[in-house]
Amino acid sequence: MFFSRKKINFAEKNNTYILYMADTKIVTGQYVTLNQMPGSLGDRVLGQLIDTIVLFAYSVVVGVVLYQLAMADKMTDNMLVTVLIALYLPVLLYHPLMELLHHGQSVGKTVMHTRVVNIDGTSPTLGGYLLRFLLMPIDMMGLGLVSIVLTCRAQRLGDLAAGTMVAKTKTPYIALPDYSYTMEGYVPTYSEASELSMNQAELINRVLNYMRPDRAELVNRLALKIQKTYGVVPQGGTQEQFLYTMLNDYGYYCSTIEA
Repeated sequence: MFFSRKKINFAEKNNTYILYMADTKIVTGQYVTLNQMPGSLGDRVLGQLIDTIVLFAYSVVVGVVLYQLAMADKMTDNMLVTVLIALYLPVLLYHPLMELLHHGQSVGKTVMHTRVVNIDGTSPTLGGYLLRFLLMPIDMMGLGLVSIVLTCRAQRLGDLAAGTMVAKTKTPYIALPDYSYTMEGYVPTYSEASELSMNQAELINRVLNYMRPDRAELVNRLALKIQKTYGVVPQGGTQEQFLYTMLNDYGYYCSTIEA
């Protein structure tokens, strides 16, 4: 694992990428992950509907059980209230409990192949799940729907506050353009490549694969930005070759990490 607080600001015409290292780097089997794909509005609505059906069915069963206990007159009022609270508390805390214990998924999210993640792809903390839960009533007033439609990551207000998003579980991966680092005896050129985040590596790969007139300019600007940010001294060759080497070195360092 690598730790860093460095960032790269790379402006591409009207878009500015501000890429932070995650506090803990997560390395996938392909070493680089593409940006998380947000679940669609339909996925979220259907997932919530399924969760509502599950909670309704549970509530009916619990209601029948409590009715039978009350009719049997085998429990005092205080005992009945205690059992009532104990059985209905999971309904109230359904979402944070399920998401915490089931890797960010409720029953509905599992069916719809989505899960709650931090925007960097890591799993949220207990505080993140609780913050989403506490803001759910506000989101259910209609503000959440508006926020989902207007934000690029389809985040409701609870997601924005907690730094989370609902992402597809089948996240696509990108491959590095050259697998030289897999060759036996490969020696990395730039140790600074180990400090790159997955999003930074993905940005490099994306720029290298641009098919546009200003590609050469963007490649040059990105290479200079990386050299300045990480204090890398190029070992000869073009800026494009420098970026390819950084990607291969990044892949090499990722492949040597023990999960």
